[in-house]
Amino acid sequence: MNRIHTLVILVIFLLVSGCKSARKQADESSKYKRKAIVEVSQERLNNDAMLIEAKMQYELGNAQDAWKLYHQLLKNDSNYAAAHYELATMCFDLGMYDSTLYYVKKAYGLAPENEWYALLLADMYKRMYQLPKAVKVMETLVKQQTEVLEYHHELASIYMANNEVEKAVGVYNKLEKRIGVSEEISLRKQKIWESAGKTDKAVAEIKKLAEAYPKEKKYNLIMAELYMSKKDYDKAYAYYDRVLEADPDDEYIHISVANYYKCVNKHDKAYDELKKGFENNKLSTKEKIQILTTFYTSEEFYGKYSKYAYDLVDVVLHNATDTMSYSLFYGDVLMRQGKYAEAARQLNNYISIDSSEYDIWEALLICESEMPHNDKNLLKLCNRVLNLFPIYPLPYYMKGFILYADNKYNEAIETLLEGEKWATDTKYLKPDILSLLAECFYKVNDSENSFKYFEKYIKIIPDDMGMLNNYAYYLSQNDRDLDKAEQMSRQTIDAQPDNSTFLDTYAWILYKMERYAEAEKYMKRAIEKDSTPSATLYRHYADIVDKLNMPDEAKKYREKAKKLEMDSYQEIPDDMKVKIE
Repeated sequence: MNRIHTLVILVIFLLVSGCKSARKQADESSKYKRKAIVEVSQERLNNDAMLIEAKMQYELGNAQDAWKLYHQLLKNDSNYAAAHYELATMCFDLGMYDSTLYYVKKAYGLAPENEWYALLLADMYKRMYQLPKAVKVMETLVKQQTEVLEYHHELASIYMANNEVEKAVGVYNKLEKRIGVSEEISLRKQKIWESAGKTDKAVAEIKKLAEAYPKEKKYNLIMAELYMSKKDYDKAYAYYDRVLEADPDDEYIHISVANYYKCVNKHDKAYDELKKGFENNKLSTKEKIQILTTFYTSEEFYGKYSKYAYDLVDVVLHNATDTMSYSLFYGDVLMRQGKYAEAARQLNNYISIDSSEYDIWEALLICESEMPHNDKNLLKLCNRVLNLFPIYPLPYYMKGFILYADNKYNEAIETLLEGEKWATDTKYLKPDILSLLAECFYKVNDSENSFKYFEKYIKIIPDDMGMLNNYAYYLSQNDRDLDKAEQMSRQTIDAQPDNSTFLDTYAWILYKMERYAEAEKYMKRAIEKDSTPSATLYRHYADIVDKLNMPDEAKKYREKAKKLEMDSYQEIPDDMKVKIE
């Protein structure tokens, strides 16, 4: 027995069973009238079986066999609506949209009351941009199936696609008359009006919803946000105030009110509201940080409103249990506040979790370098960082500087020379390393290397008056290139004519060049411009006037120098005097 015969027998069996059941029920109750049994022709049974077979073949992946069966079926009965529909769905799956539209139109024409035919036909009209036709189909379906909300939504969306805004809203107005004001309908109407640019009508929809449910805070919040978007801040606050009155412990209302105050330039009040919101334990630390870092722009957070932002970070993280997750962020904030010891603690927390990022170590180095009397700890940290990251210049420079300050010049030179290899950016650290090397070499009486590094430095930064002054002074002390020294020193006093240190250097170079009268004039100015002249200034002046045959004046200034030196010696602790003596 072939498959079709088997399916025919199955269908007949089901029909006969259904008839027996109906007959039995009718016999059992006289309340029901006996219904006439409609006989099904053999031809119809054969067609139904062929329809089932076609669907099975398609589901088994035999599209060609299914296609042949459907067409044979329609050849047998061209008014078989179900066959037209099934063939349409198969064409749709295969991306044959023209054929889909053709067959579903046939099915719908034969059975316009069938909602599935209507839905597919409306969808195809939308896809083919035949929107007026899609509207007609859905209008009919909505009339037939008024209780199905999805069909109303689909009709409204087609109206919107066809730029018929009023009709789209009209669909929901009719629904609203039947079932009353509801959140779903009001929000859909609001979105329609907003998309059409009619914000007043959008606001009216939510206002109606808020009035219908006055105790529902979310509607008041929506109204507030709508007025905020329109920059109608007074009306927005009225709705925020309702929520505050109804539920002052709401975890987000204070954040929203803070935004209102920011928009009306009341930043103290914005800060107060944020603080109230952040004191609410319903919000997690993560949520609070996200709110804070989006409330203020980066420029505002670290600049204009930093006093508020930094304090709020303290509020958020002071009693938080998960501060380790935010130690890097908190460390950065503390650094910018100049709270270096606290920042270092936070950065160390972060490093204890992840020590692989050099930038964090560099931030820690900067914090440690800003702490007073911390050279020992800083030196240990520099060595630790250099072991982990030997290709970055900052730890070399910091270590070199500490060694230089401790008079360990040779060790400083060794460290700084290594750092010079990695200092490639002429705008960052390279000049600092070069200048420190110049000073270190001079301290160990290696003037050749010292002057070489002075030259390297001024090639990068030719207008650094302090370095020009030092270089010029060291040249004069070694009686080398005095013309060059005079030229550099002249540049410094032209730039800063009242700087007593620069004037002293210039006068001393002139002295070395045996231009004593000029030297006396500039050295006298140097003393006048210095509110507390040093012993060195007085001794230089004495040497100059001595060359001008002014022995009494020379003696006077040497005595002044000696007195200053003695006074300075008296201020030195006794244990240090032993070392000096």
